[in-house]
Amino acid sequence: MPIQHILTHQVLEQWHGRTVRDVLTQELGMARQVLTRLKRSGSVLKNGLPCYVRDTVAQGDLLTIVLREELEQEIGPEDIPIAVVYEDEHLLVVNKPAGLVVHPTKGYMSGTLANAIINHWSRQGNPYVFRPVHRLDRDTSGLVVVAKNPYIQETLTAQHHTREWTKKYLCLVTGRVTGSHGRIEAPIARVGNGSRARIITTEGKTALTFWELLEPFNDASLVRAELVTGRTHQIRVHLAHIGHPLIGDDVYGKPSPLITRQALHAAEICFTHPIIKSTIHLSCPLPEDMLALQQHLRLLP
Repeated sequence: MPIQHILTHQVLEQWHGRTVRDVLTQELGMARQVLTRLKRSGSVLKNGLPCYVRDTVAQGDLLTIVLREELEQEIGPEDIPIAVVYEDEHLLVVNKPAGLVVHPTKGYMSGTLANAIINHWSRQGNPYVFRPVHRLDRDTSGLVVVAKNPYIQETLTAQHHTREWTKKYLCLVTGRVTGSHGRIEAPIARVGNGSRARIITTEGKTALTFWELLEPFNDASLVRAELVTGRTHQIRVHLAHIGHPLIGDDVYGKPSPLITRQALHAAEICFTHPIIKSTIHLSCPLPEDMLALQQHLRLLP
């Protein structure tokens, strides 16, 4: 089923005399591959008429982008509760619970966050394709951003790749960390073909994490970690590398009787909205299992 998304932008005074291409790519952050597709399909309009991207604009002109796509939704709706943190006509941000896979995979064909979100949109009567901008591990809880059209997805993905996002995580780690804050800069690589596990090695990709001590316990710590890069398992690998693996991390630490997963929560995210251009700053509190663990650690002598 074909669907289309229509985006409009009124030309500001400071854009007067510039080309449509410059306004879309430099001012509105449109990825060049998206613009190329739009040019080929005649989907860029100025004041309601098709235009060339080399055309110039004047203050007050109305630029219209028509995004056409075939709705080839292979993900079925499932009645799985989700906590919506932010939603508008362009994107959705949810607080993913631990234990929920983001997207169907070979081992998880149903019961995923994607199924839950498709169900949420179906109830609204909106036939969107599931377009996650980033992902979290199954057993990591917290904020996930999902786009409602390809332009939003590719624009936010480009922001993500150029490190224009801020992402902060709350972590309960083993041992009492030394100092109030620090940085971990250590390259990360895959252990081997077919493995999800990662290791620190000079042959790996550059990875940088900042951390801040929020609350010390007798033999554990509550730490806030900020990702500068976004490697798979980066926080888990980096904290284990400095001797403080996440409590309950059975890959880079060891299982814990106090929590059934790694104690990691994506608590805060900040990015620029591709359409309204304002800063979107969202947060969500610790989930119940990590709160219970925190309370337990406070009571230990």
